[in-house]
Amino acid sequence: MSTTAGTQLDRKLRLMTYLSPGAIPLGLLDLLRDLLESELGVEVYIIYESRWSGPPPGRADPFSTDDADIALMCSTAYLRMVQDQNKHFELCHAAPVHDHQQNNGRPFYFSEVIIHSSNQKKFKDFHALKGCRWAYNDDLSLSGSLVVLAELKKLGFNASFFGDVIKSGSHLKSLDMIIDHQVEAAAIDSTVVVNYKRQYPERADKLKTLTSFGPLPIQPIVFNKKLPAPLKEQITKALLAMHTKSEWMHRLQSFGVTKFTQIDESLYELEHEINELVKGLTIAPAYY
Repeated sequence: MSTTAGTQLDRKLRLMTYLSPGAIPLGLLDLLRDLLESELGVEVYIIYESRWSGPPPGRADPFSTDDADIALMCSTAYLRMVQDQNKHFELCHAAPVHDHQQNNGRPFYFSEVIIHSSNQKKFKDFHALKGCRWAYNDDLSLSGSLVVLAELKKLGFNASFFGDVIKSGSHLKSLDMIIDHQVEAAAIDSTVVVNYKRQYPERADKLKTLTSFGPLPIQPIVFNKKLPAPLKEQITKALLAMHTKSEWMHRLQSFGVTKFTQIDESLYELEHEINELVKGLTIAPAYY
């Protein structure tokens, strides 16, 4: 255990999540807390925000107010802060690699088009969903809305491809609505699907992946710029080495994360491309 980090920080290390309990299980947050406390010799406390997947527009972010040191957030919120030229945060150059059949060890995730398993004969491919009851979590969600609009545009359609379109408010709620037959399909963050099935194994066989859209850049970890540079480097190195130490590797992989890998800002150029493709489009129904 390193003690040098503790002398660099005159307060507790505050780890904030906007991605729990959906994309990041609370148990994984506990693991990251334990890792940093053990490897860096600092006390770490978790801040949990479930209302948004990142700092919302119109509210001060936790870095400009100095209320968090590290945060896990969606890439859409991260890119908005970059575009706003926010000077109070920076990207952590370590990101998780999730276990997915199409991932090939890369820091990506996918948008899973999910249906109820009882509808497999009715919906054999994405085209068969034309006119279906569709749920989405949020208008600006990369996996729930934007990549869906991009795929529809490539096929020559827009959101009118679907019948009823219902805003659920979260990926978890969309999955519940599919299981309860309130809707017929939704596009869900692949990490949320994995964690949902792990948490509710009795419901797992009721969910069927029809197809996957992506890859999409994984949700980033960001630093408060006020953190000392040596401490940020130690945190990054601890994350990147996590899978090489058995005491951390087994716990990490139990959450479907194989390792952390090195990234930079270029990873999120893919989301810029998707945003440009769907500019002016919306998944929400239009009323006249």
